[in-house]
Amino acid sequence: MTSAAQQVDKRLAAYAKTNSVVRTPREQERDVIALVTQRLRAASAAKDDAILLARAVSDNTTVWYILVSDLSSEGNQLPIELRAQIVSVGLAIIRECEKLNKAEVDLDLLISVNQAIIDGLSDNPGP
Repeated sequence: MTSAAQQVDKRLAAYAKTNSVVRTPREQERDVIALVTQRLRAASAAKDDAILLARAVSDNTTVWYILVSDLSSEGNQLPIELRAQIVSVGLAIIRECEKLNKAEVDLDLLISVNQAIIDGLSDNPGP
């Protein structure tokens, strides 16, 4: 049986593959972050669904590990200062997601940070 992280990686890879023809990498990143943010919102709304919460937080953790890894690579073309700032935020998000008791994870924090990243990747940022 594959781990949850491997399942998420497979879904993200399949998602990227189907959208690579018509979506820019920036749009794909935005869409993946929007997808996990939507799952966090659903988990927040379903207060008593521990499985939904665990999956949403796990998916968010996986996405942030990927983002931090990409931002840490020498090939990343963002300015070094911006990369360092986003990595710092990402590490804080990962620490929040890795709380043993998922009921203690601050979903509002995760959602607001993800939304800020989505807005930054969007052509028309939200309010």
